[in-house]
Amino acid sequence: MMKNKINIIERTFLFAWPYMVLFSLVIFLITGNFDNYVLSFLLGALSSLMMNSLQYRIMKHLYAHNPEAIRSRQIMIYTVKLLFFGLILFITHSQNDWNVWYAFAGLLTYRIVMFPVALIWANKDDDGDGDDE
Repeated sequence: MMKNKINIIERTFLFAWPYMVLFSLVIFLITGNFDNYVLSFLLGALSSLMMNSLQYRIMKHLYAHNPEAIRSRQIMIYTVKLLFFGLILFITHSQNDWNVWYAFAGLLTYRIVMFPVALIWANKDDDGDGDDE
């Protein structure tokens, strides 16, 4: 069962890139403003992918080598993620060259992509034998 969840996480990273490119293109075609809107979105999206990738690698390593430390490390990771995302939003809000709303939409990229990927592949990867091993 853990293998299916890991595959869903890895697939989320794979599908986040095309989503970022397409959404950036849509933003550019609608607004015509690459420097402000598109770069703000990409800042948020790449920050989100970076922090979620870091979390995935740390938790994968802990699960294999030190399962006792998972809970405390997970709390620390979420705290660091929230502080980092808050810093990104503060910077984009305080600078006139950035748009805070597009940066916020970029920060949600991983979650927006994760839900459809999880819904689509959660049942496809299930072999239906009832074993959780």
